[in-house]
Order: sequence, then structure tokens, then C-alpha cells
Amino acid sequence: MHWRLVIGLLLLASFNRETIGKRFLNLKPIPIQHEDESSTEGSTNPTPTSTTTPSNRDITIGPCKWAIGRSCPDPDVKYYIYTRHNPMDRQCLHIDESLEKSNLTDSYFNPRYPTKIIIHGYNSDMFLHPLQQMREEYLAKADYNIIYVDWSILSPGPCYISAVHNTKHAGTCTAQLVERLVETGNTDIHVIGFSLGAQVPNYIARNLSSFMLPRITGLDPAMPLFITSGKADKLDPSDASYVDVIHTNALVQGKMERCGHADFYMNGGIMQPGCNGQKINSFACSHQRAPAYFLESIRSPKGFWGWACSGYISYLLGMCPPTNFLLEAGENIRPTTRGMFMIDTNDSSPFALGKWTDLPTLGAKQPQWRVPTQKLKAPPNQGVDPLLHHIDQFGKLAANFNNLQMWPTEQDPYEHWTSFSPEQKENDSDGDSVEEQDPVEFIEPDDRQMISTEARPTQSWWDYRRNLTYGFMEDNIFSVPTVD
Repeated sequence: MHWRLVIGLLLLASFNRETIGKRFLNLKPIPIQHEDESSTEGSTNPTPTSTTTPSNRDITIGPCKWAIGRSCPDPDVKYYIYTRHNPMDRQCLHIDESLEKSNLTDSYFNPRYPTKIIIHGYNSDMFLHPLQQMREEYLAKADYNIIYVDWSILSPGPCYISAVHNTKHAGTCTAQLVERLVETGNTDIHVIGFSLGAQVPNYIARNLSSFMLPRITGLDPAMPLFITSGKADKLDPSDASYVDVIHTNALVQGKMERCGHADFYMNGGIMQPGCNGQKINSFACSHQRAPAYFLESIRSPKGFWGWACSGYISYLLGMCPPTNFLLEAGENIRPTTRGMFMIDTNDSSPFALGKWTDLPTLGAKQPQWRVPTQKLKAPPNQGVDPLLHHIDQFGKLAANFNNLQMWPTEQDPYEHWTSFSPEQKENDSDGDSVEEQDPVEFIEPDDRQMISTEARPTQSWWDYRRNLTYGFMEDNIFSVPTVD
């Protein structure tokens, strides 16, 4: 009985396996579709623009995409490296959670060379002209690892709101890149961000656990939607050991407030000279001058030099005139530079004016001496002392008029001074007149030995008068002129 039941179950199972397998289990495998390959089944579906399938939490409205709940590495955040071994042909870097899973060591990356990480902004990509020229300038200057962060899929136009949201995700993934660089022993890392890309380094710094970026350069950091943001959501001096910022289109596309250890306001920081006659919008022209100025500073023989200012209100009130205390901005800035600075530039390339001097001291305004339109004529000589012709309108004479030293004794040299005229000399018969007295009599005994008894050269009245007029004096002030 039992063995019949067992045989029947085996036959039933064999029958069901054949029929069910033909109907349900005989399924064709789904072909794996690579990024550069098409389906072997002749599928006509086009390759999607995005290189990754959005997570279930992503929000997509038209071309705008909010990256929510994504992890890194993310194919929508790409990294490309250029070195002197491949100055024109980029290498794509795959950065993962560990150095072994990344291809950083298989590329031309050299941990002995400084690394520049360049991040583009909104509605742009890594091929923005001044950003690409930075690679050429750096590699012409020295050996560098030039790494571009391409997050253009997450920052397309006109999706500015979603692009602002995605800066956090781009910064989180780029922090993973920085960690892999540090694992190779490379710590000389300089992050350069333009516009909205200048806000990404904030999130890079927030996601680094045990390493602080040595330097961040913000090129006209984006202002819209960042005015009321806290320090955790925008670029600020705490994001790196040194943060320098260049402002070119403040209050429009760029920020007005200071956000670095050193902030440089080019030509006032709002509008740039030479942008009014351009084909593009003057605001866009001024905004893109920030990377243009920094690009030129890499190898400029002159450099961009600015003078300090206490605040932008002080600048608007004319309280920050140019001074000769100048500090350089751009690539070659000194890490000790701190504060707010104003810089003037040319209206076309080359923009750098170099180091110049306008005023002698910091904050002191040099008086502008002008030639008077009408010369003042001295009154005619009426027998008065010639010194009276050189007093100012307040009745004062300059203390150093005759360049006299302080009299060594208590005797006042002008005590026995008298006016002199030829008529008085002829009519004076008194032998005890002041003019005929020996000047030695008016000097203390201790000082008599200092006076030489040698004959002094005679001096005409006109020479004597001329000497008084022009501030010269021969020997001592008691020299009596000889009347011819």
C-alpha cells in the first residue's frame, strides 16, 4: 500500500516537472546592457542620458532631478585627471570606498605632485573655456595632478533649485575622492570652485573625518538661495586651512558677503570693466571674469595686487583709497593674507595691472597740490625786515626757514637784531651803535673760544638780502653786510 503511494507520487512529480517547466520555468535570461553596448535582442530603446538609474527616492520633474538617498560612487559625478603625461587625453577615475576598489593607482596620478581639483558651476560642465585653460597653465608651470569634477547631469539649466540641492551629493562623493588621494600620501590638495561649484567644497569638508583641506579658492561663489544659509550649507573659512575668494558679480550671481580668510573684490566686485560692450549679458560677463582673473594669475608676470579695506560700506563712502600696502591675489597668494581687499584691473586681457604705488602710507590720503590760478605779489619793500615778506596768511613763518640749529647757549640770537638801511649807516655817528659793537661781547665767556678771529669775507647788502629771501645764512646770523 505504501509503496504504491510512493510510486504514484514519483510519477506525478515527473509529469508536473515536464509540463510546468515547459510553461513557467523555461524563461530566457535578460541580456546585460553595458554603457557602450546595445542589446543583442535588437532593442531599439535609446541609451538614457543619465548614467545611473535614479533611486526610488529621487524626484524628477522634466530635466530637473533631485538626488535623494543616493550613495557614492555615483556615475552622475565623474572625475577626470590630466597630467604632463596626458595633457590632452583625459583619464576617467573610478573612485570607490577603498583604494583597492579604485583605479587611482592605475592612472597617471602621482602622489608626489600637488593636486588641483576644479569644480564647474550651474548650467555648465568641465569644458568651460577658462576652466580648461587652467589645466594648460598649471601644466606649463610645473607638475600637477589636475582633476576635474563633472557633475553636469545634476546641475543642468534651468534647474537651479535642484542643482543647489545636488551640491550636497556632489560634495559627498568628491570627499570620497579626497580620502583616496590622502591614502596615497598626497596631502597638497587645492580645491577650486566656480559659481555654484564654489559651494560644493563646503560639503567636501563636512564629509572628511580626519583630514582638513589645505586650501579652497572660491571664484565668485553663487548667491541665490545661499543668502540665509547657515555655515553648514555654504562656503566659509572653517572649510579649509585657508580659503580665498574672488568676487566679480556680487549682488547678482555672486555673493557680496565675505566667506573666506581673504576676500578680493575686483573693480568693486559688482560689474567688471569691458563687459558692457560684449555680446553676452554684462552680468554673465562679469561673473565669468572670476575664473578669467584666476587663470591669468597662475603665470602672470605682474599679478593682481590689492589694498586693504575695513568693509564694503567704507569702500562705498570713499574711505578705502588705494594705498601702497599691497597684497597679491590669485594662485600665488600668501597664506598669511587676511581681510578684505580691493583690486583694480584692465578692461581686457591681460587684466593684471601689477604692483603699483599711489599713496605713501596706508589709509593716509596725499594732498593734491595744485598751482594757484593767481600768484600773490609781495608788497613793496618799505624798509621793513625782509622776513616779513615770507609770512603766511596767519602771520606765521616756518620754523625751519633758515635751517638754523638750536642756539647752544641761553643767549637769544635775535635779542640785539635791528633793522638796517644805508641811510642809517651814514647818519649814525654814535660809535656805540649796535652795528659797530663786537658780537663777542654778547656771548658768554665759555663760548668765546669757539669763535674764530679770522677775517670773514665781506658781504654785499644785496647778497645779504637775497640770502634772507631764499633762506640761506652764511657763517652766523650776526654777519653784517658791507654797503657799497
